[in-house]
Amino acid sequence: MDVFVWDRSFSTGLQAMDDQHRGLIDIFNELHRTLFDINLPADRRDVTMRRSFDKLMAYARAQFADEEALMQSCGLDDRHQFVHRRQHEQFIRNLRELWTDRETLSDPASRLMGFLSSWIGLHVLGVDQAMVRQMRLIEEGQTAKQAHDREDSVSDKGLRAILNMVGRLYQDLSQQTRVLGQARHDLFETERQLNVMGNRLEVHSRFDELLQIPNRRYFDQRLSEEVARAFRSEDPLSVLVISLDFLANDGDTISLPAADACLQTVTRAVAGAMKRTTDLVARHGPHRLVVMMPETDRHGASLAAQRVVDGVALLALPHPDTELAPKVTASVGVAGWVPRSREDGELLVCEAEAAQEYARLEGGNRIGMA
Repeated sequence: MDVFVWDRSFSTGLQAMDDQHRGLIDIFNELHRTLFDINLPADRRDVTMRRSFDKLMAYARAQFADEEALMQSCGLDDRHQFVHRRQHEQFIRNLRELWTDRETLSDPASRLMGFLSSWIGLHVLGVDQAMVRQMRLIEEGQTAKQAHDREDSVSDKGLRAILNMVGRLYQDLSQQTRVLGQARHDLFETERQLNVMGNRLEVHSRFDELLQIPNRRYFDQRLSEEVARAFRSEDPLSVLVISLDFLANDGDTISLPAADACLQTVTRAVAGAMKRTTDLVARHGPHRLVVMMPETDRHGASLAAQRVVDGVALLALPHPDTELAPKVTASVGVAGWVPRSREDGELLVCEAEAAQEYARLEGGNRIGMA
């Protein structure tokens, strides 16, 4: 059953315009049948609705362009043209918003049909018929201003009251549509900002802000994954533990800014000593770094450890606020083997820590092998 039925009351007196209105109403009815057909499968309904909506939008744009060109060519009063064009623009904008927000509306079908019904009454019975009447008056010799003023003075008061009521309903519906559209936009924007904040928090939870490298939490996670992989593939895995001599144990005597600056410089040197992107350098303590070296045996790890020791020494950094050593040096502990179980990560780090402590007790500026 069609919800919109054309009758003589909709006629403007211009055959071309009336034919366009009939075509528009046919599309309205097609969309209505699709929305309320309970026997139509959901997937087919979506496709049919999209086709009907696209058809309606294209048809309306073409009809509106014809009407605006006709108004211009007939020289209608600018006041009428302004109101007429504004209704066209509102229709396109509100129809697009209703379609975009259809999934967030409680009853999208009824709201859409209510919108189209209101618009038919407001536009066809209102400005379209008024436009044609003014065109006739201009053809009879009146000016555009006279035709517009006469239209205002002689329009049927009862019809005008009905159109005013429909117009208010249309404006209310348009406002609700805009409010819902804004709410939907605000919701998406809030979700986007929450995602951005979540990503930033995730980055902060994994990386050390001072040194701009992974922190201990992220290192432990990656080490656990790499141990499991190396266990399956029977590949060697090595760990280096790096501590700055006379800095970790005597931190209480060193000013914090000086120690931080020193650690930042050393971190860059350690990263530069690693030859592969798969080697992971992370912060493991206040003045301690750790390196995970996949597919690397003890010998390969010892070469990397020596590069670290030599690289730190070459920096020739003055030891901050202490007389225990003139320059900053490093002790590096090395541990590496083919994991014997998926839980060997903690043991690897413990053995590298023990080797590093041995190197430190031996005077520092050297490597220790587990």
